[in-house]
Amino acid sequence: MKHIFIVNPTSGKGYALRFIPIIRDYFTKNGGYYEIIQTEYVHHATEIAQKYSQNEDVTLYAVGGDGTMKEVLDGISEKAVLCIIPGGTGNDFYKSIDLRKISPEQIIADNIEGEIINVDYGILNGKSRFLNICSFGLDADINVYTGEHVKKETKIPNSLVYAYAAFKVGLHPASYHLSGKIDGKEISDDTVLFACSNGRYYGGIFCPAPLAELYDGKLNVCYFKDKMKTSRLINLILKYTKGKHLDQPECVHQQAMKMNLQFDRDINYQIDGENGCLRECVIEIRPQALRLKMPKERRNNK
Repeated sequence: MKHIFIVNPTSGKGYALRFIPIIRDYFTKNGGYYEIIQTEYVHHATEIAQKYSQNEDVTLYAVGGDGTMKEVLDGISEKAVLCIIPGGTGNDFYKSIDLRKISPEQIIADNIEGEIINVDYGILNGKSRFLNICSFGLDADINVYTGEHVKKETKIPNSLVYAYAAFKVGLHPASYHLSGKIDGKEISDDTVLFACSNGRYYGGIFCPAPLAELYDGKLNVCYFKDKMKTSRLINLILKYTKGKHLDQPECVHQQAMKMNLQFDRDINYQIDGENGCLRECVIEIRPQALRLKMPKERRNNK
């Protein structure tokens, strides 16, 4: 088995780099073939994954945040195994795998020695993959603001980055009209956010899909109907951070395999931490199409 560690040196304001000596120490003690490759530019991780994932006996480790994970996912083939080493700011997808508070040394050992499970992933417009979430509107605006402003403020701790951005952007949410089909059923609503989740958490503090499973062949859809006062929206967002929003009357949620969406204007979206802008899209699930390695002894509040 080859172990290829793809490290993003900028993830978590350099936190991902802390794993490099730990990886070396593990293989010095335990043996085995490994390589550590640091990314040098945007989408470099995708290129590395494409190069190495043709081998059926290889595990590609995405050492960084959700953005690094997505780049590796976009380049990996069905032959290879993906493993996530949480070295980013929010590490949102990893929370759906393991919520234990353990040392970096144990994270490395538990993942290298983990088990392989077939899991789902989503795909946007037939080419851009996601393991965790694809969302539109308010939460995407928060992610854009985080990347363009907050992460450049070195005095803000990693644990507060997304909360700070949510406060700054959430005071003035911009609504939009959403229409289209979800599994063939027509929808038409005004909203401020639309989240399509495979994992349970995102944005550092949000839990849009508390019931999500990684291998059930379904995406979890959630959005709020935008006919409420700002105070009510704030109350809903607070529930949204704790995954306590699903029973609220303004919340629409369901599971789905495919959706065709249109918006009344160009709108920000984020897909596993990567930002973009569009007016229409198609989102689909790829059931159990990815081989994912994760710790055998894990806790994810199932």
